[in-house]
Amino acid sequence: MTEIINLEVQFFLTSILYGILLLVVYDSIRIIRRIVPHKAFFIAVEDLLFWIVASIVIFLMIYEKNNGTIRGFAILGMLLGMIIYNQLLSRLVVKGITWLLKTIIKGIRKLLHVIFRPFAFLFRKGAKGFRAVSGKAAKVNHKVTNKMKKVGKSSVKQLKNTAKTVKISVTKK
Repeated sequence: MTEIINLEVQFFLTSILYGILLLVVYDSIRIIRRIVPHKAFFIAVEDLLFWIVASIVIFLMIYEKNNGTIRGFAILGMLLGMIIYNQLLSRLVVKGITWLLKTIIKGIRKLLHVIFRPFAFLFRKGAKGFRAVSGKAAKVNHKVTNKMKKVGKSSVKQLKNTAKTVKISVTKK
């Protein structure tokens, strides 16, 4: 084979690899969507960002490997790579990794539940004790407030009586 044909075959195989890699990245996005449900708006934004990045990656690959010349067999190679990956592995990869990650997340949740159960128990007991103490403090506060009001009223009466006495004694002389 000549050098030119060798380069063209390498470029074709690179195109197939890039097609596979693009779908692997998109499958990663699909896995994240299965683990963390998204609204339609965010799915659309993710897809738009993916295709913008994919376009840039494809452009850079064509620019680097083929001096920016778009060749039909390069597009065909990427499509072929996508089809091969999609038909052979995509479904298994997405289901398998999703199941694995959900299982890991479920295990971590159970572990955290076991770890934090004593703290939750202490928190509930502390909250119950706090409610009891705050109820008693409210009663004490109410009693103190009433006493202060009574003392305030009696002090005002005493001041008024003292003021009257002083006024009477000052005016008599």
